[in-house]
Amino acid sequence: MNKIKEFIDGVKKEMAKVSWPTRKELIDNTTVTVVYSILLSVFIFAMDRVYSTALEFLFK
Repeated sequence: MNKIKEFIDGVKKEMAKVSWPTRKELIDNTTVTVVYSILLSVFIFAMDRVYSTALEFLFK
């Protein structure tokens, strides 16, 4: 039981050292991540359509 208490105390000490982002930083980083994910998805979709069309043309 003593080891569990030591572990929890250690976790609390380490969590106090963490530099948490501000609300604005969190929103900005989330926005960048979502926009990048959407752009990457559109790019992959477009490339899939190009390759599908090319392969259909070749094998018909």
